[in-house]
Amino acid sequence: MICKQAKWIMYALLAFFICRVMARYTHLFFDLDDTLWDFRYNAHEALMDLFEKHQLNRYFTSFDHFYELYEPKNLELWALYGAGTITKEFLSLERFSYPLRSVGVHNKPFARLLSEDFLAIMITKTKLIPHAQEVLDELRAHAYSLAIVSNGFRDVQYDKLRNSGLIHYFDTIVLSQEVGFMKPDPRFFQYALDKSGANANQVLLVGDNYEVDIVGARQYGIDALHFNRNGSFLDKSPQSIINLKEIFAFL
Repeated sequence: MICKQAKWIMYALLAFFICRVMARYTHLFFDLDDTLWDFRYNAHEALMDLFEKHQLNRYFTSFDHFYELYEPKNLELWALYGAGTITKEFLSLERFSYPLRSVGVHNKPFARLLSEDFLAIMITKTKLIPHAQEVLDELRAHAYSLAIVSNGFRDVQYDKLRNSGLIHYFDTIVLSQEVGFMKPDPRFFQYALDKSGANANQVLLVGDNYEVDIVGARQYGIDALHFNRNGSFLDKSPQSIINLKEIFAFL
């Protein structure tokens, strides 16, 4: 009886290793913001909390008035940060200084306070993209090695991962602030491969930013799957999903 059980265990292990050898990928790299962690929702909620906490209705006619000034400037600043033309510190301060200046408030210490409070509030938000944990559970159950590859601020990203219960899924965390280069710089992807111990042909990268995540990875020889959550981006390649559970069709 024991010999028979041992034989079945041996067969099961053999089948597992055969499946792993035949698997198309052994490593999955995930962007964090708006791929797993719902950045748009969480950041919006944090800004609403900030607006109320600091009584910003003293300066803006409504939250929407504030947000209409903040959000385009924030996106512009992130593009400049990604291009390496401004610092993290300038981005963090200017995205709040600009809306304040727009309504005649020239107060850098107050803008800096808003920036600090915004990040402190945002990391407490834990809404995930639908099916994120379900998908990660399944991937871990099938012994895929998982990594985070993100351009976000180091401390903020670690806090998001911890507070949202995601950090334990990942064997490797690669953040641009640590690397010294941001996606889509090829040096970022090489660092991620080196840190995870993977070859480019063993990796599938999943991300929501087409130019930064998808084009960058593909140009470096890494297969990439575009998470086009709202179906708003026209990706002409078949490597695109609108639901995280669709990942399994590409493995």
